Order: sequence, then structure tokens, then C-alpha cells
Amino acid sequence: MYKRMVLGLLVALLPSVAWAQPENYLPSKSQLYFRWDGMQMHRSAYDKTAVGKMMKGETGIFLDELWKYTHEQLLNATQNEPKVGPLLKDFTKLLGSMHENGVVFAAEVGKVLPPEVQVVMVFPKAANESGTLIPLIQKIAEETKADVKNTKVGKRFVNTVEVEFLKVGWWGQGEDAVLFLGTTDPVAYAKDIDGNKTGIAKHPLYAKTMAFKEFPTVSRGFLDVEASLNVTSAAFLQAEKIIDELGLKGLKSMTFVSGFDGLAERSVMETEMPSPRKGLLSLSSQKKISLKDLPKMPNDLKGFSASSLNVSKSYDVLTSVAISAIRIAAPEQADNIHDQIKAFEGAIGVDFSKDLFANLGEVMCSYSSPTDGFLGTGAVVAIQLKDGKKMSSTIEKIIKAIPVNPAGEVVLKKKAYHGGEIMQLQLVGQTNSHLATFGIYKNWFVYSQYPTPIKGFILRQEGELPEWKADESVTKALSFFPSEFNAVSVHDPRPTVQTLLSITPTVMNLVNTFGSLGGQFGVLPNFRPFDLELIPHPQEATRYLFPNVTVTIDDGKRVRSESRGSLMLPF
Repeated sequence: MYKRMVLGLLVALLPSVAWAQPENYLPSKSQLYFRWDGMQMHRSAYDKTAVGKMMKGETGIFLDELWKYTHEQLLNATQNEPKVGPLLKDFTKLLGSMHENGVVFAAEVGKVLPPEVQVVMVFPKAANESGTLIPLIQKIAEETKADVKNTKVGKRFVNTVEVEFLKVGWWGQGEDAVLFLGTTDPVAYAKDIDGNKTGIAKHPLYAKTMAFKEFPTVSRGFLDVEASLNVTSAAFLQAEKIIDELGLKGLKSMTFVSGFDGLAERSVMETEMPSPRKGLLSLSSQKKISLKDLPKMPNDLKGFSASSLNVSKSYDVLTSVAISAIRIAAPEQADNIHDQIKAFEGAIGVDFSKDLFANLGEVMCSYSSPTDGFLGTGAVVAIQLKDGKKMSSTIEKIIKAIPVNPAGEVVLKKKAYHGGEIMQLQLVGQTNSHLATFGIYKNWFVYSQYPTPIKGFILRQEGELPEWKADESVTKALSFFPSEFNAVSVHDPRPTVQTLLSITPTVMNLVNTFGSLGGQFGVLPNFRPFDLELIPHPQEATRYLFPNVTVTIDDGKRVRSESRGSLMLPF
């Protein structure tokens, strides 16, 4: 089953089962921790999910064969490199072991200067005869002629090698394999394991992730932000001041869990926030919004994102942070930069803070649709406005202030359109290039690369084009969440999967054609064509899938982002 790892790792992970021992081998003060249980522990739960059902059909057979075929052709292509083939086989087995049995990872940074770092990875059940990590590292060490030392610690041998300041160690810990990377001695670390000086069981963030009970988890982790910032502050004289100016001081932690719940993949990320918020964190807004607050979007929409943000404060916050950072690093320059900004504003008659940014509202929405543009070229970002006419005038003043350069003159072309206004930013001169497009419609400011998506935006608000309405699948997906939130994201994975599968026959046919030619010329002597009949129909492959939804709630102390979906693609 591990051959399905390519898709399996994209799917979030399954329910949790207590698996404490590998955590005993991790640094006790780890700032970063992540664990993936592996498919073996959660097969039954995975089979009940939408992706699990999808993988039982033609799609699973296809991905199994595609994995086998890809591996076979890689071995075929490297058969003239006798040292590469065995390494590739061992690496493939290691991936399979990680997919089935999981992996545990943690990192602890004691000091930055001089560096004191310990990174430990544990590969469960990878130290026995069928395991591959230790033999794989041994082969790499042999091929690179590394000076490997073997030291007996307890009943095991610890293998170590130094690469400049980096120290690497690997050994079998019972049936598990341990890989150590850091600046400290791996042998001493192995002795600490035996002396019960390691382990994160008592770490409060680890306890928090293990205490999560909303659904069974298979993947979990944390980032101890406060501890990480403290280490950074101790290393650099001005770091604490910069962290404070950025507004990050007081930021506590981030925790993450994911698992399977019936048909769905679920995940929750929580961030403990400081109070009050300043700097960059002050840009977050606790204003709740709903779908009713969003503009009318295209009826062929496959996904969108929306959030409430203090966009109006962004200019003041960013300039304040920048000048404060400059004042710390180069005090003599800070006042000059501030004066130059004010002089420029006076010259063009625009106060960026009051005339531009203060005119922006708190709701931001982005989306893309096939009719607006090919392959995402029609992406639209819309931000609420307080005064459309004032925004139009302000943009015109800013563009007129841009000096002519050798490439040409930056020109703003304005045109009224169905109760709104479309502004094209163009470079007129040697190239005559289109740069960007802005639109204003009542209380919305719209950006897109080209005018067409903005035309669509305005026409939909006017009721002249069909608008998106949540269908049954989206309504059902949203029903698990509150109707009001600070941010929402809805994306349907079916169009992406269907598009990929629809072009797969053409791609694989080209592979077969050129691969056969390579076989004739001796480049790929054992090449075999891929059977195109194995490729599933796109609609058959996606019949169990449904839209993915992510909702973020900010209660002032904690920001919680929860996702629920069928296939969480990375794109």
C-alpha cells in the first residue's frame, strides 16, 4: 500500500493511537515538534474517508501502477550507474516505511551564538531487518568515504560522522531508527536517552496536543514561539527591541492536529495571541463576517477566500515598524526616511495614511474563475471601500507623480463602466505594456491583472451576470461551522483532480512515444509503455469528493483555524 504514498501524504492523516515511546527520544525542550502516525495504525479509518473510497476503485489501481511504473523507469534510467540503483531502492523502501509506520521529528535550539542545536528524527520500526534508514545512511557514508566512527552505548552502536560544524549520528533504538543532526555530540545524546534525560512528555505543548479530543488524530505538532523568540533575543543585542516593534513579543505558541472523521479529513491549528496586540499582529481584526458581507462572485466559481482585516491600519503599522527597525539598526537614518516620506506626500498632495489606506474597509475577498481568466490569470482581489470617488482621485494623483523613465511613461487610463470605473495602468513608450487593472464599484476596490475580470465583477454587482450561490455540497460542507467568522476559505478539489486526470492520457502518451524512441537508441533499453487504459475517468475518480472548508475564529486570546474537507491539495 505504500505505493500510494504520493496521494496518501496529500490527504491529511488519520485518528490517533497512543504511541509514546518515540517521543522519549526527543530533546526535552524542543521548540518544534511534529508526528505522523503512519497508515498502518489507521487503515480502517482511512478506508471510510472520501479519499479512502476513491482509492478502492480505479483511481487506487491507477496510482499503484503509476508508482510502480515510475520507480521501474527510474531504475531503468540509472542502470548504467550501479551505485545509484541500490540507493534508489533503499530510499523507496524508506518512504514506504514512513508511510506505513510514520515519523517523529523535533528540534531544540539552546543557543544561536555559538550554535547549540539538536534535531532528532525517529523512524518507527525502521531499525529491524526490513528497515532501511540505517543501511541507507551506511551506503551513503561508504560512497562519500566519510570517516564514520562506531561507539558502543549500552547495547547498541552509535554511528557518527562530522561535516564541518554539523554532527550526524544514527543508531537503532529497539526496533526504531534514530537520526541525530546538530552541533552537540550524538554519543552523549544517546547516553542521555539511556539516562532518561530526554523526552517531551512533560512539555506543556505536547500535553496540549495529546489532550485534543474533538476527533481522533493521526498527525500533531507544535511550535513554541515564545521559547524560540527568547533564544533569538538572547543571541542578538537589538533582537528583543525588534521583536517588540514587530508586535511578536507575547506571542505564545502554535499547535496543530489533524485526523479523519467519517468521510472528512479534519485539522485544527491554534495560535495563542498576546493582549493587547501591536505591530503586525494589530492588523488582524476580530470583526465577524458572513457570506452575506461578500461581493457577488462568478457562478462558475470553484473556490474563494475572505477575511476581516484592519487594512486601513496597514500603512501606519508597516511604516512604524520599518522606521523603528531602522532606528534600532541605524538611528541616524530613521528621521531622514520619515521626512522623505512626508516630503513626497506633500509634493503629490496625498496623505497615504488618511487618503488611501484609511479609506479601505475591513472585508477582503479573493477568487478566480475559468471565465475570468485562463489558469488563474483572472484572479480578483476585492476590498471594501468607504468612499469610491476619493479612492479614484487618490490613485490618479499617485500615478501622475511617477516620473518618466527610459522605458516609457506610466499612464492611468480611466473609463466608466456600468456604474463603476475601470482603471488600466499602462507603460507607454518603447514597450507599450499593460501593467495592472484597478476597478471601483460603489463600496468595493477591485484589483486584477486584466480588465475582463473587473468587468465581470461590476456586471455581477449590477445583476447583469449570474452570480455564485452555494450548491448542496458547499452548503453541507459549511453546515459544520459557525455562520459568522473572521476568515473563510472554500475550495473544491474536484476541478483540479479532473483537470489533471483529463490531461494525463496525453502526457503519458508522450512519455510512451519518447520513451520508446529512447529504447531504440539504447537510452532506455528496457522501457515499456504505460497502459493508458488504467487511467480512470475524471468523474469516476472524484465522485466521492466534496468541497474543502477552512474557517478562522479570533476570540481575542486565541486564533483557531479549522479545516474540514475531502482532499486537501497543496495548490
